[in-house]
Formats: sequence, C-alpha cells, structure tokens
Amino acid sequence: MNIFKLKITSPEKEDFLMEVEMDNEGTYLELHNTIQLALAYDRTQMASFFQISDMGERGKEIALFEMSSEDDDNVNIVAMDVAMMREFINKETPQLIYVFDFFSDRYFNIELVGVERRRVAVDAPKITLFKGETPEQIVMDFDSLEDFDLDGVDLKSATKRDKDFDFMDEFDDDSEEGPKFENLDDYEDIL
Repeated sequence: MNIFKLKITSPEKEDFLMEVEMDNEGTYLELHNTIQLALAYDRTQMASFFQISDMGERGKEIALFEMSSEDDDNVNIVAMDVAMMREFINKETPQLIYVFDFFSDRYFNIELVGVERRRVAVDAPKITLFKGETPEQIVMDFDSLEDFDLDGVDLKSATKRDKDFDFMDEFDDDSEEGPKFENLDDYEDIL
C-alpha cells in the first residue's frame, strides 16, 4: 500500500504548516474533512482542490459536489467523494491547491513530499505535524448582511422584476435625437 505524505502551507500565514499522511486510495473528501476538522472551519462552505500546472495555472477541479448534468460534457470537474488521491497528485504533478474560501479565492498549497510503501493501509488521513497560526475562515451567510447599511432600501421592490419592461426597448429608440447613419461613410463625415 502506498502512503502519501502531504505538506499543506498557506500563502497568507508563513508560519502555518500541516503535514498529513493518507492512503493513496483515499478520497479527496476524506482529505477535505480532515483539513476542515483540524482547522475548526465551517464545513458548509464551498471548497475545491485544483491540480496546478508547472506554470502555476489551475487545471482539473475536484469539487465538493457534482456540479455537472448528464448533458454537460465538462470533464474538468470531478466530485471529491469519488476522486482518489492517486488520480490527481503524483511525483510528476506533485502540486495542488485547496480553495477553502471561494468568495475571496483563499487557498492552501498542497505538495506531495513523499510516498512510502507500507503493508498496512492508513484508515483515515492522519495529521503528523501541525504548527503556526491558522488562516481565519470567512463564513458567508445571510446574517452577515446586518453589517451593510440598508436603511431606505426597499428590498422587495429592488428585487421585483417589472413584467412590462423589455430590455431591448432601450435600444429601439426611434427618436430624432443624435446623428443617423445609413452607412460607414456617414460616420466618417462626423469625424
């Protein structure tokens, strides 16, 4: 059995370091849950892992939920609960990022620092090292709207759609204001 040794760091907190050992057959959902529990984060927030190219670009997404439909051919998104560790991280592509805050695009760097062959599998991801200050999670919920000044705003009318309003009518104005063009030569005459 191959055991992956992962190093997790934060671009925000230089002193933060967490090392995890897990079975290469383990899922990304198991790693996600381990990170969330260890850092006491709210697990109801969206999160995803992304493969990282040599150029630092995001590749395949390993998302918390299956987000594609049967008609969607988007093969760049895989669900965490079915994606095994060995499928998306290895010696050739040892880098991932784990986006834990979608609204602010905050993430952890994950690096495969070693693979150890063992006779016995690791039942669940195991944290072998944890030090430094944990980056704070920003939780987005409707209660946070209390911080915004909404005095004098009628939210019902602001979100109600006028059924008689036709967006295209704004462009169908036949008034005599402004220059009229029959061809491009007319436009050049104005310039």
